[in-house]
Amino acid sequence: MDRSFGYIEGYYGKMLSWDERRFLCDRLAQQSLNTYVYAPKEDPFHRTAWRTPYPSSWMETFRIFVRNASRENVCVVPCVAPGLTFDYTSVADYAVLLKKMSVFADIGSRTVALLMDDIPQTLPEGSRGTFASLGQAHGMLLSRLLADLRKRCPGLRLWFCPTVYADQYAPEGVSRSAYLTDLSLSIPPDVQVFWTGPAVIAARLDNKVLARISRLLSGNVVVWDNLYANDYCPNRLFAGPYAGRSRTALQAVNGILLNPTGMPHTDSLLLGVLAGFKNGLPREQAWRRAAREAEIDSAFFTVARFFAAPNSAPRCGRLTKATIARARKALHHLIWEWKSPLQREWYPYLYMLDTDLALLRTPGDSPGNRQWIARKYPPVLSAILTERAGHQKRAQG
Repeated sequence: MDRSFGYIEGYYGKMLSWDERRFLCDRLAQQSLNTYVYAPKEDPFHRTAWRTPYPSSWMETFRIFVRNASRENVCVVPCVAPGLTFDYTSVADYAVLLKKMSVFADIGSRTVALLMDDIPQTLPEGSRGTFASLGQAHGMLLSRLLADLRKRCPGLRLWFCPTVYADQYAPEGVSRSAYLTDLSLSIPPDVQVFWTGPAVIAARLDNKVLARISRLLSGNVVVWDNLYANDYCPNRLFAGPYAGRSRTALQAVNGILLNPTGMPHTDSLLLGVLAGFKNGLPREQAWRRAAREAEIDSAFFTVARFFAAPNSAPRCGRLTKATIARARKALHHLIWEWKSPLQREWYPYLYMLDTDLALLRTPGDSPGNRQWIARKYPPVLSAILTERAGHQKRAQG
């Protein structure tokens, strides 16, 4: 089976338009990437209102999306995430879930996914006694689902995101996690499992850190990579090289999918970075190539380190007056002179970086600075910055 490389529309707080989805699907095809996972947390029919059928007009648009993607050799994977309210003992709930996933199979999806992420790790009270653990309940649900779905669509593939989807949620160790052990004993042998790595936002992905979960799940693992995701910090942008990722990871998993920003032109750039990784390019070379394809203004490279991976932010103490001046000169060009769809997505991040650097250069408690801070920053942060500036002034004098 070919490895899966591509895109996850799986973030909180944003939903793409159909035009944006088609744009990203075309980008996947251009980069010889093969997977688009549909799982936006803000789609109510996907998660909070999962029992409600999608409107027929929506399903028709999705059917066309799946068909067109298939023509470009991109597999669209629709997901259902019922875990917040699913009753594992309910005949009615199972029937609704099976029907919802079957409808996707009926319109042409040949891979579907069940997501049980970001829910409590304990069985609902009504299911205790019927199942030994949540892991067992999930494994048995997957077995039943896969069998029933394949009666309707032979050869259909089922993917799964477990409740424990990173090492950090198994502090006792992956091999000693009761949830993962019970899941591994009851999950069908060909169900592919999403895994984010050592943490939800993994600093490092290689064969060593992924080997344990791969062994436990018989190699049926695909990485859900949140390196570039910013839904948990929407005031930040990560658009740098594919840091901390080694191609040795592919010895342990069946592919890597990016769950990035929800900004289509930014995500198009990041898919170029992923394609470079897939093709074996060195990290910096892959990023530079993707940047050229995206027509990023050369001035961005002066400030690119401020938009690197979340675990590699530059230290303020290393910023001299000269480096601040160079960065602000580049930012002035990027904010006011560079014009492109990507620049429009990045404008607030570029502008706030310039604002932060200006604050770093000219801290103080003068009335003018207080007014400037109040105008540039949100109320809570403005109050903190003003208070700290006043404290520094008092300490100095």
